[in-house]
Amino acid sequence: MKKGLTKIGMLFSIILFVYMNTHRPNEEQFYTWLLNEYDIECHESITCTKKSQGNSYTTLIETGSNIKNGYLFFNTIGKIYEDEDGSRITVKAMGMFGKYFTIIIDEQG
Repeated sequence: MKKGLTKIGMLFSIILFVYMNTHRPNEEQFYTWLLNEYDIECHESITCTKKSQGNSYTTLIETGSNIKNGYLFFNTIGKIYEDEDGSRITVKAMGMFGKYFTIIIDEQG
């Protein structure tokens, strides 16, 4: 009985290892997640827009970026955006299982 559970546990671990390694989301999926979670839409350049209350939009400029894809099971992305008034939004997320999860969202200003 103990050997059977050990084999099942090892098989499950191998399947989980392969799944996590092959389902790390990419940077394009980060921008889709960012739009869905925080209403920040980024374009091909460093310019983004954030939907504010009502139908108004604020232009954001990406002033900092940190992308780490070298991890075996997950990746991390950190972005800093500033608007014309000097307000700053910092977003850090971890990508695993094909999705992104918020680590930090900090709005200053």
